[in-house]
Amino acid sequence: MSRRVGLVLAMILVLALSAACEGGTSGSVSGSSERCSSGGSGGTCSGKWKRLTGTYSKDVENDSIFAGDAIAVEVQVSVEAGTVRVSLEDPDGEVTSVDVAPGGTETLVGFAKGDFDAFDVRFQAVDGEATGVSWEIAYQIP
Repeated sequence: MSRRVGLVLAMILVLALSAACEGGTSGSVSGSSERCSSGGSGGTCSGKWKRLTGTYSKDVENDSIFAGDAIAVEVQVSVEAGTVRVSLEDPDGEVTSVDVAPGGTETLVGFAKGDFDAFDVRFQAVDGEATGVSWEIAYQIP
């Protein structure tokens, strides 16, 4: 019986730790192609997803980003079907967002909070699913 209890506790611990590492992602992307390039003071990423469901956090990585940095970010997004909300959270917890309508293109300019060699850009399929999502991210590290 004690082995069974130990196994259950281990499973609970693994689930709790994996939930803590998700960073707010409750969705997924499929059919993705992405490419990034970075230098010491900034970089760019671009990509396309055939399908976005729920909320997905795109981690943009650069070894020069430190926790708490205010990263200047510009995100351009277009979507074929479905509405996509793109958002950034700055170091003070303020969220800047823009909604991209089907067939449209929008640009979001704001600041993202640095977090150990990366920052997040959140993409949310407002109605649960969006298709043909193309994006470009340019950023500058302070």
